[in-house]
Amino acid sequence: MPSLHSLIAGLGALGLLSLPFHPHPSGSTDRVTPGVVRVESTSHVSITLLDDRSVIQQAVREYDIDLAEGSGFTVTPDGVVVTATGVVQASRDPRIYAANRIFSEYFKVKVPADFSRHTLDDPDLNRRLQACYPPQGQNSTCIATVTTDVTVFPYLDPPLPDGLPAQILTTGASPAAPAVLKVTKGGEKQTLPTVPVGVSLGPSVVALDVISFAGRPSAKQPAKADTAHLDPPGTRTFKQEDRDKLAKLLKNGATGGALIDDEKSEVVGLLAGDSGTPLTITPVDEIRTSLVAAGVTPRRGPVDVVYESALASYHNKLYAEAVPVLLQVLNLRPDQAVALDHLKVARAKTGTAEDAGARAAASPVAVAKKPSAISPLLWLGGGAAVVIVIAAGAVLALTRRRRRRSGVEGGSAAEHAHDPAPDGVASGPAVPSWPPAATQVFEAAPYEAPVSPERDVTREAGAAAPAAAAPPAPDPSPPRGQAQLKFCTQCGMRLGPGHRFCGFCGHPADPR
Repeated sequence: MPSLHSLIAGLGALGLLSLPFHPHPSGSTDRVTPGVVRVESTSHVSITLLDDRSVIQQAVREYDIDLAEGSGFTVTPDGVVVTATGVVQASRDPRIYAANRIFSEYFKVKVPADFSRHTLDDPDLNRRLQACYPPQGQNSTCIATVTTDVTVFPYLDPPLPDGLPAQILTTGASPAAPAVLKVTKGGEKQTLPTVPVGVSLGPSVVALDVISFAGRPSAKQPAKADTAHLDPPGTRTFKQEDRDKLAKLLKNGATGGALIDDEKSEVVGLLAGDSGTPLTITPVDEIRTSLVAAGVTPRRGPVDVVYESALASYHNKLYAEAVPVLLQVLNLRPDQAVALDHLKVARAKTGTAEDAGARAAASPVAVAKKPSAISPLLWLGGGAAVVIVIAAGAVLALTRRRRRRSGVEGGSAAEHAHDPAPDGVASGPAVPSWPPAATQVFEAAPYEAPVSPERDVTREAGAAAPAAAAPPAPDPSPPRGQAQLKFCTQCGMRLGPGHRFCGFCGHPADPR
């Protein structure tokens, strides 16, 4: 039976091998960060002012008006993006801004260039100004058309200075509702990084990571990650101490930003709200409904598959293993910003003391004995297993001892098996231990009990041993008048004259 120290060492090594191999990053942001984007929208207004005071004249102006800016995330490798409706649909009417601008420029009067309706002291000009504001009618003095331009800025290095143009597929009824966009240029190769989209905001979700951009993404303007907590879990309400922090994020471009389940590393909603809208969570089921309405199914691309494989090694500090996989990511997408950053770190730490692979290769025993590598619960489980193994061995030993003693009179089974033949019994060649070891293979001819010309000793002894369970060399037959050798009919072990049970296997001896 192995010693207690050997058992503990073996169980400790098995426990170390059974430690969970973390398949995802230690935090949830690295899995999602490559697919987050910044979204900027502008309105292009073409307005015509009609002046009929003497001769009808038309004044035409073009204005580009910044609507909103926020964050979003890519859900398909060809460039389908989800953000909040408030990011691409202005809460203020750009036609009012254009009316104020053109009226001030054409009539040379002071009208603020803002989104408010104003009045003038001159009755005739005031009438014309009011008729210039929307909605447009038969007596309107202004005709305006508005087109919305949306630009998506992925998180790439080097960054795209002009971003990627996008069109609006669907918007919601409120600023917090999901809006679905599709880039019109830049997604043809289907290599844009995407995010994993969850199924629901589960009832057990407590911590959410918010990913957003305060400006256009670049090496100097990386994605910003903040953590907030739900109270109670699984609801759409943040803890009071987190609300002020999130309100500041919304002012700095977090509207439409991805909300990530900190445990599963999946996007389970988006953050919405602004100065006129309270802080709110748009859950992932509403996002999926909007995607269905737009005819889009979220999916990952080949870049994402290879990237997540690299993360498994990188975040387990296996830097040497992570380097070639990160290089494969960059072969598919050379400007994947997070992979570039991780590659620099992995190369710098490969072979150093921080490289877990290098430490394991240099001293696997030291790694196994590291106190922090094995939890107290694992030691308790190993100790319990040791006790069980020892108890099982003791029971097995006692059982064998009882079986041997039950058929032995004056000695152990081993002693009887190897004692010389008693007086009156012819001695023959030693009978080998039986059955053979599990790794031993016999190819000798089947064993047959010896038969004398006058008497069939095997029939008298009742010990016709099976052909496959006999030693390779037979014993010579005893002379007439001498005691006969007996063998166990179960295992073939030689029996002493007084044995009622086989000392090896415990099988009853033939009473004849």
